[in-house]
Amino acid sequence: MKNMLKEAGANRVMDRLQKGLEGRAESFEIYFSTQKGFGVEAKEGEVDALKVRSSAGVGIRTISKGRLGFAFSSVLDDAVLDEMAAKAVAGSLEASVDKFLKFPSPGPMRSEEGLGIFDSAFLNIPEEEKIKKALEIEKAAMGFDARVKRIRKASYSESVTADRVVNSSGIDVSHAATYFTGSVTAVAEEKNESQMGWEMGMGHKIDAIDPAWIGKTAARNAVRLLGAREIKTVKCPAIIENTVACELLESLASSFLGDNVEKGKSMLIGKLGAKIASPVLNIFDDGIMNGGWATSAYDAEGTATSRTPLVLEGVCQGFLYDTYWAGRSGKVSTGNAARGGYKSTPGVGLNNIYIEKGGKSFEGLLKDLGKGLFITELLGVHTINTVNGDFSLGAAGFWVEGGIVAYPVRGMAIAGNLLELFSKVGACASDLRFMGSIGAPSLLVNEVEASGT
Repeated sequence: MKNMLKEAGANRVMDRLQKGLEGRAESFEIYFSTQKGFGVEAKEGEVDALKVRSSAGVGIRTISKGRLGFAFSSVLDDAVLDEMAAKAVAGSLEASVDKFLKFPSPGPMRSEEGLGIFDSAFLNIPEEEKIKKALEIEKAAMGFDARVKRIRKASYSESVTADRVVNSSGIDVSHAATYFTGSVTAVAEEKNESQMGWEMGMGHKIDAIDPAWIGKTAARNAVRLLGAREIKTVKCPAIIENTVACELLESLASSFLGDNVEKGKSMLIGKLGAKIASPVLNIFDDGIMNGGWATSAYDAEGTATSRTPLVLEGVCQGFLYDTYWAGRSGKVSTGNAARGGYKSTPGVGLNNIYIEKGGKSFEGLLKDLGKGLFITELLGVHTINTVNGDFSLGAAGFWVEGGIVAYPVRGMAIAGNLLELFSKVGACASDLRFMGSIGAPSLLVNEVEASGT
């Protein structure tokens, strides 16, 4: 990490900006980030696209007389850095006064060693091996079943990021992580019917990418949907697959952000300490989870991250804050400052948010379901109203009889309210899965109403 920041000129940039800001701004923050990335897509056994990227830049925030200034640049020569510092200070003179503006002070020092977020082999992986992974993903998908006719976007990508935050209150922390992903969409065809299946693998270590598993699982997901039937409108229990449960949790997650609560953009306003979900549901935001996609010892402002309970036994425990919104809300930062890069100022964001897994296997959940729906796809999840939780979504999956998957179904629509849906969860499986920084197990819902033919 130190070498990567050093190669990008972080030390020189930080020193130059600190000298340019001291005595000119009452307080300041400097955020430097650099990243390198590689991506490849395979098509018909050949490389279809290949991208290599590298970038570095710096952003600064200043506070003078309660006014915020901000500037950023990817050009890092001394003259530009001096001009940047001057612009940030000058810009603050035009801003409105905000008494809640401040930068955090240092807390206990923490190491990122042992968090499982950096693969030291990253820079030594031959390009041929990276390309091979994309080709193997495509090959595994095409070889799974003769009914798999086409592959869309068999891809492999990797990146490494490093950043450093320094402020005038004494914070000076760094973070680095490597990221690896592989994914593919397979198209299966039979009797004039076409179905798509998708799968991905991701992790901070290259060993997390198993091309054979990704390809075969995507193909299986496509093939198993062939012969899907339409069903009549039904009211029944249902299992929501873990990947779909992740999508639903993501729609709820923004309601835990402290700024959304203060702005009236959360479905949890006035519900602190109240029951908002089934008593079998526990939800956490965890910034120090080993191997978590968004794991970091510190947030984007340099505040130590933590494991924050959001829902325990269905009861809302609290919300997430950065320094600014904690101050406005009369709370303490939970270490949830996030930013999109050096070109933006930080705001409240999620770390690793997840529904805690239960003790029953997925097969056990199927037996408990007995007869009902196994939902593997929801269409239009992005349309869920994140302020009141109302939704109306297309759905697909399988009909289950006697605890055994009987046949695929399609053409359904499910409407309702997100909090009401989570309140009907009867059990959580043990198959916790993360899609990026959002995690959930499969959920047994006691009752859903699916509109069919």
